[in-house]
Amino acid sequence: MTIKLKLEETLSGAGITKNALAREAKVRPNLIYDMCEGKTKRIDLETLGTILDTLNTMTGRSFTLNDIMEYIPAADR
Repeated sequence: MTIKLKLEETLSGAGITKNALAREAKVRPNLIYDMCEGKTKRIDLETLGTILDTLNTMTGRSFTLNDIMEYIPAADR
């Protein structure tokens, strides 16, 4: 099983910088950078919720977990 983080693509499509998201979500910029670079191994569910809430507020759109991460079954790798 693999979880692919797609936050970089989502931010690019929404026209939001990593620093702006970190500032508005009140999370460490390194967390956002690590997520965008696929370096994150663990993330708190509350933090994921905060990131999604912030993206929704900043854009007026409705982002979900599917917009920032993707499950890739072992058979599909």
